[in-house]
Amino acid sequence: MRADEIMTTNVATISTASSVRHAIETMVTKGLSGLPVIDDDGAVAGMLTEGDLLRRVELGKGGGTGAAESALVDLDRYIRSNSWRITDLMSTEVVTVGRDAPIGAVAELMFEHKIKRVPVVDNGTLVGIISRVDLLRAIVDVPGEGAVRGDEALAVAIRARLRSDLGLDLRNITVTVEACRAVLEGKLKSELERRAIKVLMENINGVESYVDRLVVEQEI
Repeated sequence: MRADEIMTTNVATISTASSVRHAIETMVTKGLSGLPVIDDDGAVAGMLTEGDLLRRVELGKGGGTGAAESALVDLDRYIRSNSWRITDLMSTEVVTVGRDAPIGAVAELMFEHKIKRVPVVDNGTLVGIISRVDLLRAIVDVPGEGAVRGDEALAVAIRARLRSDLGLDLRNITVTVEACRAVLEGKLKSELERRAIKVLMENINGVESYVDRLVVEQEI
């Protein structure tokens, strides 16, 4: 299943010219914890989250940074604790995906970057957003066209558990599932990782059989 099949298309956004007060009002009114910040060309310039706003409040409580810290740090703290401009508070390193991104890849990005939402872009323009709720709605096999097939949902669940339970880097591991038969391929750092994966697979509901095609890299 692709990103554009589960994304929310009616996305609440704010512009780079908006004020922090307007952003807070939008979040509170719509019950949101984050907003994409859009520039004049419709591109995603940043993300403003409740965490960014709470950090502003926290920084505002602090005193001076002390003689040991640089003037640049002092100025950055002052800006973030006193500015009412979106561009001074938003996160500019935004993780985005294209329309055709597999939802498994979207889930992995959320785990890797510890984020709650991923904007979907087409030629740089925002076309939708995927939240954790959107992913969960797709993963649970609910009736409707947007439901993920059983094998695909199981593969997403396995990737999520490999990362959250074992802390594995999935860039070196591929997960495929067919008829509830899970196959893992790629490279591991140790036999201990292999044993942990085996135990994990034995405890994931829906996995009827597990094929281990993982290779342990030779320790130098």
